[in-house]
Amino acid sequence: MNKGTIATIVFLVALGGLSFQLILGGNNMRCEVCIEYNGIEVCEFVEGKDRQEMVQLGISTACAGAANGRTESMDCSMTPPIKVECKGQGG
Repeated sequence: MNKGTIATIVFLVALGGLSFQLILGGNNMRCEVCIEYNGIEVCEFVEGKDRQEMVQLGISTACAGAANGRTESMDCSMTPPIKVECKGQGG
């Protein structure tokens, strides 16, 4: 085998191993994030690996249902959540 073939095989094995690890690792945390904006309370469930990222995603998703327009969405995203409950590893 030439060097190019060996390098390709090594790359494919590494890529396959990484893909396998990501598939088996999956999401290990589920958070419920609730916000209240303009008198509207919205709760969203989000899943992922990092609690802080999940909270930010939950706020953003909940604000999509509570705010109208870009300005309100930006204002809503800076509103602290009224409820955050996470379950799973690290939660």
